[in-house]
Amino acid sequence: MDQGKEVIEKNGQIFALVFRKSYRPEGVNFLTPDDYTLQLGMIGHPAGRHIRDHVHNPQIHYKVDTTQEFLYVESGKIKVTIYDYDWNIIHETDLGPGDIILQVSGGHGFDVLEPCYLIEVKQGPFPGDKLMKFYREDPKVIL
Repeated sequence: MDQGKEVIEKNGQIFALVFRKSYRPEGVNFLTPDDYTLQLGMIGHPAGRHIRDHVHNPQIHYKVDTTQEFLYVESGKIKVTIYDYDWNIIHETDLGPGDIILQVSGGHGFDVLEPCYLIEVKQGPFPGDKLMKFYREDPKVIL
């Protein structure tokens, strides 16, 4: 395991990736496999470096068939609980300022331990609350 990087998995299935504030690879480093629907990279460059001007190919169309969620803790502290699809707890961890989690599969919950400000990114378009999430207290849903 790389210092500052945690892979949360069960039976070979990855449920989440955690990157601590201390994890700072140099250069351009994409941290997710090419087939993930949400690509996460960390980029570190010295002052004076130029990143070539570019546009992204508008002819490429993506098929998004799952929701992956990125969460950045800007300030404060939260406890994250990661669940499998049967609501079994896989892992719990605290996240603080500068920490990142990418929820790849399964479920999750958060407890706010200190007042916090979070930045969340996930795929769109948004299908509405009733289709987007299933809550633990909801009747059993076959996934």
